[in-house]
Amino acid sequence: FFSLMMIYASTALLIIFFYTAPFAFSWSASSYLKRRDILVGGSLVAGGGLGGIFLIPEQVIAADEEGKKAPIAVLGASGRTGSLCVEACRKRGIPVRALTRTSCDVRDPAALYESIQGCQSVIYAASASKKGGNAKEIDNNGVVLAGEACLKAHVSRYVVLSSTAVTRPKSLGYIFTNVSVGGIMDEKRKGEERLSSIFNSQAGSSPLSSSYTILRPGGLEEPKKNEILGPSALEISQGDVLAGIVSRADLAEVTVELALSNVANLRNTALELYYTDSVQPCEGRFKPLLSNGAIPRLHGDTYEELFRDIQPNIDFYKS
Repeated sequence: FFSLMMIYASTALLIIFFYTAPFAFSWSASSYLKRRDILVGGSLVAGGGLGGIFLIPEQVIAADEEGKKAPIAVLGASGRTGSLCVEACRKRGIPVRALTRTSCDVRDPAALYESIQGCQSVIYAASASKKGGNAKEIDNNGVVLAGEACLKAHVSRYVVLSSTAVTRPKSLGYIFTNVSVGGIMDEKRKGEERLSSIFNSQAGSSPLSSSYTILRPGGLEEPKKNEILGPSALEISQGDVLAGIVSRADLAEVTVELALSNVANLRNTALELYYTDSVQPCEGRFKPLLSNGAIPRLHGDTYEELFRDIQPNIDFYKS
């Protein structure tokens, strides 16, 4: 009986060694997981059957990513809009790197560059909050640092979430938001201008070079934050003349579609997004532009149709 038990025990040890030795060897060959690998998802796995948590080595992660589409990185992934962008990527089957303040601080250029390498697109959904970072650090400098990282890492698309009326300092929307959140509109606008300058100074205009799109949503309608009405309910305009309201969920859907698109007319431009039935001028002086059709109002039953007539290199309407 004792001999039989020893045989069983030896066999069990051999089985355990057979399955765990490759992982132990791989882990010793690379003493740490790179931050960007941990953020891809699936690198930290709760092993309930093993009674604990274990790390999957880099080699396993690399093999798992082979053949997949390049990921989209979402900066500010723990926020209300950022988390919906992550979900929008996942439901499309797009690998996503959900980057949060603890894993990738937008104030840290080295962390940004490391975290977005190998990504096809980067979404900037971070913004100033009580939990960390002021408007200058996050909505201005962070936008620029992430943009510089995109250029350095040769990321194809950079989509930045801003706000309607950001170029209209005399509008009520600008004034109210700016006072409420520590000069956030001032800093958002400075970030937009600096970002535009950096990207437009790129040498050459190769279609393969990085490009940005600034998406300026209207007021984020909380009661519909998880409701997706889809492209047919949405309107896009340019020039920062018109505004309205939109749900965070629809905003996230459009953001991801912009991140996935490489059509030329989306290069280095800004656009406003809101529900068609909520449209209004950013300032009273723009009422004639709403009624006379001087500002194109774009619609479509698909995102492709909605984006079709967007113009490149647009910032704001100068009256």
